[in-house]
Amino acid sequence: LPSSPARVRKGEPIRVPCATPTTRPVSMATLLRRADSLTGRAFLRRLSAAFGWRYVAACILAYGVNQGMGEKFVFGARQYYLLDDIGMTSAEYGRVAGFSHIPWQLKSLFGLLSDTVPLGGMHRAPYMLIAGVLGLFALGMLTALPAATVSAPLAGFLLLLTNVNFAMPDVMIDATVAERAKVRPELGAALQALCWGSLGVAGVPAGVVKGYLIEWYGARLLFGLAIFAA
Repeated sequence: LPSSPARVRKGEPIRVPCATPTTRPVSMATLLRRADSLTGRAFLRRLSAAFGWRYVAACILAYGVNQGMGEKFVFGARQYYLLDDIGMTSAEYGRVAGFSHIPWQLKSLFGLLSDTVPLGGMHRAPYMLIAGVLGLFALGMLTALPAATVSAPLAGFLLLLTNVNFAMPDVMIDATVAERAKVRPELGAALQALCWGSLGVAGVPAGVVKGYLIEWYGARLLFGLAIFAA
């Protein structure tokens, strides 16, 4: 006969047997996956597998290095260079700064031009190359020329070219992001995160150090550093 269940006295707690918890060792593969997720390597690998590592690198360079660092250095040095080094008045500074920002108002024209007039059979890369060459020339001149020899029109023209260097790659990368988001809509948000994340990651340190660099070495040093981001 089966044994009768044990009787539980009134008021006595019911004890339920439970398994003894065991600690399982974490494998090296699991540790590597966790490290990838923390450092963003898995995120970059996923985008590289979908669009190619060259395109991912181009987004990081255009948004992070060119705009995040280069734009911070140039815009940070511009005011001190024009007002303190060249000696412009506030009215002259306003006119020169407004003139130098014209390329940002022409972004739609840059996009239309690249869509309708390919260079060498390519729509984006040649225009980005042209913008880089113009930026290198303008920043080299701003770095090398003594401020006493630079007139207001020349300074405005050189700063205009630096903004071409920033605005033209910006519209080219934006166009390619929109094109690829249509092909892989599930990765559209990830592409936007890559671009804007690169801008912040590179821009924050540049924004922190630019003030100290201007105070210690002058505005022309920032133009020289921006050459490496052109």
